[in-house]
Amino acid sequence: MLMKLDASWLMFAVVTVLLLSYMLAMALDAILGHAAYGPVPNAVIITVGFFGAIYWMNERGVRMANLSESVMTGLVGSFALFFVLVVVKAIVNRVT
Repeated sequence: MLMKLDASWLMFAVVTVLLLSYMLAMALDAILGHAAYGPVPNAVIITVGFFGAIYWMNERGVRMANLSESVMTGLVGSFALFFVLVVVKAIVNRVT
């Protein structure tokens, strides 16, 4: 799905996801406090997870028929990556 997008549409998609994830990242930073990474790194993590999940599923041969399947795949990937990184940071903080 991502490989078939024109460069301008891909840039539009990345900017849109980044803006929405920044708003969410500010809320997550306020909720999580020291467990989070800050608003901008949180937004980057969520954006990378979003597009990474879609790309990873396409590489595995899963073709998403419509936009809602792609968005759900991206959301699951973004929050899974964010959860894993927050847990890793919490473990590192507990050990050190």
